[in-house]
Amino acid sequence: MRVAVIGTGPAGCAAAISLRQLGREVVLLGDGIDGVGEQLHPAARPLLHSLGLTDLPGQLDCVGTNTAWDSSALFEQNFLSHPFGNGWLLDRDGFGETLRKAAQFAGAKLRVPSRILGISSERGGGSHWNLKLSDGDEKCDWLVDATGRRGAVARLLGVKRRRIDRQVAIVGWLDANGSDDVDLTLAVEKVEKGWWYSCRLPGDRRVAGYVTHARPDAKNWEARLRATQHLSRLVQNYRLEGPLSIRAADSTILEKCYGRGWIAIGDAALSYDPLASRGLVSALDQGIRVAPLIGAAESQLAAWQAKLEATFNAYVLERSKMIGKTPE
Repeated sequence: MRVAVIGTGPAGCAAAISLRQLGREVVLLGDGIDGVGEQLHPAARPLLHSLGLTDLPGQLDCVGTNTAWDSSALFEQNFLSHPFGNGWLLDRDGFGETLRKAAQFAGAKLRVPSRILGISSERGGGSHWNLKLSDGDEKCDWLVDATGRRGAVARLLGVKRRRIDRQVAIVGWLDANGSDDVDLTLAVEKVEKGWWYSCRLPGDRRVAGYVTHARPDAKNWEARLRATQHLSRLVQNYRLEGPLSIRAADSTILEKCYGRGWIAIGDAALSYDPLASRGLVSALDQGIRVAPLIGAAESQLAAWQAKLEATFNAYVLERSKMIGKTPE
């Protein structure tokens, strides 16, 4: 059975490696562009081990989080007592390259850059798929949609997505040129119309992001960052480098996360508010768990759908308590 995994991020790479471990023929294709989200929770450690990754070269340890939510003081939550130890502060490009190399080492065929333009089925909904790609066509028996929040495969197949919010994140990267910054935490600070986060990155850099329901407006982004109570101290010796990036940060779930000959995983299936810090761990976990479902019976796929929906509904309730409002 030949499986096309569409999306070269953490979910897609984890799926490709896990499918190869089961002896499937795999082609992994996508644009090769890595997203945002720079903290990886310690819960990812056993998942990475199962993918054959016992180390993440070039990444920084993350020892915990510092959060100022409905308080002027920071609340510290460290990973000292976590059973898996520290997490990581990630250079996402480097992390993505590590995962893609691991997928290739496992035997997956990598096609990057490649963009999906269309899908057709020889038997009207699965069995044998014909993929029209920007770099030439591909045939496969199963599709794994790991294309992130845009859900490119699901969208081409006409599957709708349910949203409970319309959040966006405005993200910038900062450079210090030899900073003496030694902070190894993720900092989060609530403000009037949203919240900020920041953490160090490998190479004397920092990332900072503003997450909001308001209309995205990058004007005065840096001035607003430097006006925050806590993050301003962390970034005082840094300067903004390059353009800002505006990314979707909404909470969504597909109306159906699978069909005949296809399945969606990671953010393509369900996406979280970045505040939950679940995205990367969930992507790796789903990528691993999806492998035995390729070609599985309808009952197993329906159970997968039910589990995703239960997870999402529990998350919505938890999120509504955290932000102090009823889900939209």
